[in-house]
Amino acid sequence: MGKIALTTLFAIVTIVANCQQEKPLVIKGNELYKRQQYDKAAEEYQKATDLNDKNPLAMYNLGNALYKGKKTEAAEKVYSSAADNAKDATGKSRAVYNKGVALTRQQKLQESISAYKDALRLIPTDEEARQNLQKALNELKKQQQPKEDKKKQDKDNQKQKPNDQPKNKSKLNQKQAEQMLNSLRQEEKKLQQGIQKKNNTGGANSKDW
Repeated sequence: MGKIALTTLFAIVTIVANCQQEKPLVIKGNELYKRQQYDKAAEEYQKATDLNDKNPLAMYNLGNALYKGKKTEAAEKVYSSAADNAKDATGKSRAVYNKGVALTRQQKLQESISAYKDALRLIPTDEEARQNLQKALNELKKQQQPKEDKKKQDKDNQKQKPNDQPKNKSKLNQKQAEQMLNSLRQEEKKLQQGIQKKNNTGGANSKDW
């Protein structure tokens, strides 16, 4: 995710030249940043932005320090301000790209995709932005796949509902079979009663003999 790196004063010296009050603070912030003291670096950059909230360099470096200090959501907002106040396409593109990185870290994939696209509109040859855009798209597709599978499964289940009818039919046949069985039992009972009656009649006749 490239560009999460220090933008030196030399890179945009013309901006710093117009912001002499902030310059010592940004320089001190840069020194602390290089020593990986990101929280302290952020404090110096914040002081610079307090003096001039239109200073894109101080804002951009503040965003980097916040990101490195794992204050990702705060970094995202600062990158937006840096992009809004950038004086050229390169500065704006770098800020927008880093905003995309911060959004990706927060799993805000839709928003990060938009940020990478904006960076590419500004600098179409930005290969890092193109690669990160593709990674974000792939990750989003991976996350959406289980939802699509569930929808498909629900749809398949709905299609299978008509197959419940044979089950009902089977239950009906079973009921009919029970009725037939009861009928046979009744007939058998009557038959047995008839035989028993006949036997009883036969016995009486023999007694007459």
